[in-house]
Amino acid sequence: MQNDRYDEEMRRRQIARQRRQILRRKQVRCRRLIVLGSTAFFVVLVAVLCVRGIKDHGVKKQQAARLEQGIEAVQSCYERFLNEQESAGNTEIPAVTDTSVEASADAGKKLDNSFALWFMKAYPECKEAILQETQDGKFSTEDIYTAVGETMYVVYDRYRGYLDNAKKAEEQGIYLKAGEAGKPVEVVIAGDLCLAENGFVLDYYDTVNNLSECISPQLLKMSNAADVFYLNHEYCISDRGEPLENKLYTFRAKPERMKLLEEMGTDLVSLANNHIYDYGRDAMLDTLELLDEAELPYVGGGRNSKEAELPIYFVVNGIKVGFVAATNAEIVYYTPAAEANSPGVLEAYDTTEYNKVIRKAAGQCDYLIAYIHWGEEDTNAYSQYQHDMGKEFLEAGADIVVGGHPHVLQGMEYIEGKPVIYSMGDFWFNDETKYTGLLKLDISAEGLDEMSFVPCLQTGYTTQYIEGKEEQAEFYKFFEELSPNVKINSKGIFKETAGEKWLR
Repeated sequence: MQNDRYDEEMRRRQIARQRRQILRRKQVRCRRLIVLGSTAFFVVLVAVLCVRGIKDHGVKKQQAARLEQGIEAVQSCYERFLNEQESAGNTEIPAVTDTSVEASADAGKKLDNSFALWFMKAYPECKEAILQETQDGKFSTEDIYTAVGETMYVVYDRYRGYLDNAKKAEEQGIYLKAGEAGKPVEVVIAGDLCLAENGFVLDYYDTVNNLSECISPQLLKMSNAADVFYLNHEYCISDRGEPLENKLYTFRAKPERMKLLEEMGTDLVSLANNHIYDYGRDAMLDTLELLDEAELPYVGGGRNSKEAELPIYFVVNGIKVGFVAATNAEIVYYTPAAEANSPGVLEAYDTTEYNKVIRKAAGQCDYLIAYIHWGEEDTNAYSQYQHDMGKEFLEAGADIVVGGHPHVLQGMEYIEGKPVIYSMGDFWFNDETKYTGLLKLDISAEGLDEMSFVPCLQTGYTTQYIEGKEEQAEFYKFFEELSPNVKINSKGIFKETAGEKWLR
């Protein structure tokens, strides 16, 4: 029995020993597997990180190359633009010292890329769009508008610091308007406006004391809704001065009549006419002062020759539209030309100076509207000299020529694809019954998208919108008969056609 107990104990110990040995072997194997697994994982991790690093380095290299290519394309576009500016006589180069921008090391060192570096920094939210447009290594002024929503002329003004704020912009004759994003600029142009006390339209206005009873509400809605509403300001505003001696018609309004311009939604006026100086120097200076106080810009006249020659620009929807004006209207010169130290108008009897003004202004904007006060009064036929002069202004750089002074419509003509409106007639002037209207221009970054005419009738000291379709058709037929190569559809939209000149 005792031996049996001994053998059982020995067996128990042997089994226990075997179990301990098995457990130790398992533990060793586990440790080896852990070590091997950790080693393998580390090797894989290192490999992944290396591949990713190589890939990231490649991406960064590609991004840097893409950015450098974009910068070079933008700079090349800018230099081509400068060459065009130089040809137009506008060679001012801005001094920009802050050119820091995320760029490749090499690109950042290139001083001649200062515009492109500034451009990338100025439009950070458009950076990807810019690089997309430059991915083929090319970049045009059209691509600039596509990428940033502003034309090269607007970008250039921003580069020069002109558009830092509204005050700086206005110091350069630039006015900023919000407009409606993505749409063309709508410019609405009226003919001659005459506000004269003791006669004409103001007497009627004073009896009704309501502008909408003098000018149709539809027309006032159009003029106020326009991005730019522009008309010829054919009178002075002042309490001072005496009528010019021996002049048959002299026009002056009281200062409180300025509110009528505001009610019309007027954004800009031309002073290049034969009545702005009707009450002499002081009255004209008062007019300029009142317009300045109302923050209503003007062209074609001023305190001196420099001011009279200055263009006015409007930036709307990233597009820059320019305006200049001159007069060629008097047989007897009652209205003086502006001189270095005296007020007056910009004259175009000799067109040399006006052509210079047009040429320079055309080199600073996307679309230039040149106004001219000219032609024989009270005749619907324009003269040969108007045709010749209009062609001259277009060749100098104007995109459209708009005329006034004859008091009646004189039709229009396309000259080498560009329009000349010979006379807009009277918009709101007297009691005569005659056709007039509003010229509507839709201007995009590419130029004139559409031109149309809003038919109106001045009658009984009022200006009325012609609503009836038959009456509108009669108006358009009348206007077509005045115009050698123009067709007008039922919506008043112009189209160029083949035709013969109709000259007086």
